[in-house]
Amino acid sequence: MLVTTPVPATLRYRGPLLDYGLVSILEPEPDLLFVFAGLGTVFGEVGEVLPEGAPVGLMGGSEALSPSGEGALSQRSETLYMEVREGSRTVDPLTWFATDKG
Repeated sequence: MLVTTPVPATLRYRGPLLDYGLVSILEPEPDLLFVFAGLGTVFGEVGEVLPEGAPVGLMGGSEALSPSGEGALSQRSETLYMEVREGSRTVDPLTWFATDKG
């Protein structure tokens, strides 16, 4: 699954972070950060200004090793961790990521 930025933003960090795997941190405006974690691949260069809809990464999903049902391998679900931070506090991401903005 491709992960894109919902608004124009500056890429502030991309790479491994603690136990979150690969992470992209975007800054759409001063003192506001979008954190995307759980990525298998990250795109862009730190400092680059990305337009709305630009790809920031790909989810990492892979096949599980244990069989499910009649011997078929089950697909591990991909999980995107997303956090929106204003200053030092987290805020509700629905303000930025709601699908029905009308």
